Amino acid sequence: MKRAYGGVVINETGRVLLRKPRGLHKTRIWTFAKGKQEKGESAKQTALREVLEETGVRGRVIRRILTPSDELGSWDGYFLMAPIEETGRFDDETMAVVWAMREEAEELISMTEDPERRRRDLNILRLAFELFGSIKGLLTFSSPGWHG
Repeated sequence: MKRAYGGVVINETGRVLLRKPRGLHKTRIWTFAKGKQEKGESAKQTALREVLEETGVRGRVIRRILTPSDELGSWDGYFLMAPIEETGRFDDETMAVVWAMREEAEELISMTEDPERRRRDLNILRLAFELFGSIKGLLTFSSPGWHG
């Protein structure tokens, strides 16, 4: 089984990037970019590629989001990222992308019908913002992206 990796992109104003999947993902309303690892790719490379392909945002990995394996299953991994560039183009797996404040993101993710995915994404959101909050003081925000 291939592992899947994704990114939670948070910008300097504290907005998080969500995507609305197309097609087979009808049960997921808004979620994070994530996909399967390709041969020879590291976890970080997979997450960065998937974020770029599915949202059009080129990111920079800040830190891995540590998740209890029983919450996600051992096959998924997420990274906290800062945006470097918005290309404005994303693949046809995505219908739309949005930058949302944490409360807005919680509301959007809460619309997900599948209870397991909803719980997973809400947990990832919480863990990402806890990590973001714990390191924000160590980071300097500058364009493009922010730097630690």
